[in-house]
Amino acid sequence: MSERGILVIDDEPNFTQMLVEYFKNCGYNVEVANNLEDAVAIFTRLRPKVVLLDFKMPILTGEVFLPVLQSIEPMVRVIVVTGCLEEDVEDKFKGLGYFAYFEKGNLSLQKVREKVDEALNY
Repeated sequence: MSERGILVIDDEPNFTQMLVEYFKNCGYNVEVANNLEDAVAIFTRLRPKVVLLDFKMPILTGEVFLPVLQSIEPMVRVIVVTGCLEEDVEDKFKGLGYFAYFEKGNLSLQKVREKVDEALNY
């Protein structure tokens, strides 16, 4: 994947479409996985440095899936983007090494992009 490549893992098509359009318009290469099986296949093939990961996914939640990504690529930078409260995310992801957290209800795409850039340059 290119230097500006990111993977979005989220089961909400409208939300992922918004992210894809925004990031592509800003010059990023964006791949999307709407389920965890596709996410593993895409992640294994492309090895992006940055993943935007939803917390509430069918079958496995984000805190269970994050270690799977880290086992494939330990240096991955995961940015959790979810509708859950920050306290819930911090509790569930404690010790898992996620890079940043954003709540969907208060989402600023500009701030997400700044954090993605920070993660890409980390």
